[in-house]
Amino acid sequence: MLWWMWIVLWTVLVLVSLAFIVGAVWGLVTKKALPALREVEAFADDFTVRWNAAAQGATQPLRTPAEPAVFTPVNSARAAYSSGRDQRHTARLIRRMNRKDAKGQPQRLSDLRRAERKGIHHGPLV
Repeated sequence: MLWWMWIVLWTVLVLVSLAFIVGAVWGLVTKKALPALREVEAFADDFTVRWNAAAQGATQPLRTPAEPAVFTPVNSARAAYSSGRDQRHTARLIRRMNRKDAKGQPQRLSDLRRAERKGIHHGPLV
């Protein structure tokens, strides 16, 4: 075989291999990746519509992210956390007592004692 025949043979082999790889990638992109991306886009659009509809019907505004507390002194951060925790506990206590009142269920004795300590008076029992 002549030397230029080897060059032609290898050039054809490389071009055929490259065409095969391009065809395989093209088929993969058009048959798998693009439909998956369209599906993700449709899901994101649907999620956005449902999120906005839920946000409009919300009685409370959506929670905003907290400010970064990198430079906040430790004592003030600890005090803010403690006061927020106490407020959450009190709010949970009031919600639980109101829910039990609405259902006509007896109150928990620990709730009544905790409410009395916090200065919340509940009915004639406290």
